[in-house]
Amino acid sequence: MTEKQIVNKKDGTSGLAEPKPLIKITGTLTSPIQLRGENTNEPYYYSFIRLKGQSIDLPVIFKIKDNHDQLTEPHLKKGTELELTGHYSNSQQNVRKSFTAYSYQLLNKKRIRKKCFGCLDNFLTTQQKNYDYCKNCELNGSRYSQNKCSECGDGSGTIKFPNQPPRNCKTCSLAKQAILARAKTQLPKFEQELAKIRQARQQLESHE
Repeated sequence: MTEKQIVNKKDGTSGLAEPKPLIKITGTLTSPIQLRGENTNEPYYYSFIRLKGQSIDLPVIFKIKDNHDQLTEPHLKKGTELELTGHYSNSQQNVRKSFTAYSYQLLNKKRIRKKCFGCLDNFLTTQQKNYDYCKNCELNGSRYSQNKCSECGDGSGTIKFPNQPPRNCKTCSLAKQAILARAKTQLPKFEQELAKIRQARQQLESHE
């Protein structure tokens, strides 16, 4: 184990301090990466992680540096599963535990092969996302089958594929026409019922 020389700020003397042992934790980021302490001597990147089996998010301080000892931004997104290497920190000013990370590694996501609902070609997706459509058959900005309409999927009446102009959904259009036709055939019956209700109301008012 290496030793790190520190300087006592109170009296200016130096001493040797044993660094904390590095440990690894795994979890999922629950917030975007943010830069903190921009105008200080020790800026850092900040986020929260949800450990497996835990219900409370843990604050994470990223202090990852490049070969020139410069702070580097971790290009991570909310929802990323990863493994962090660092140590837990307990500040005297903050009773809440945090974790200081000096490196990270993305967790390998298990890939599965599926048949696209659109073109019927095989494609790869992760077990977590489990897409129904391949990237080329993405429908109205979604790669999941929504089953509200056999043609447009979401029942919006519009069909939009990647790199193609949108067009009207014929199935939704025919469905609307059928609804209008059914309403027209039922309208005379409703008018007759309405006339009976008005007649009964008039009879009641005449007796009063």
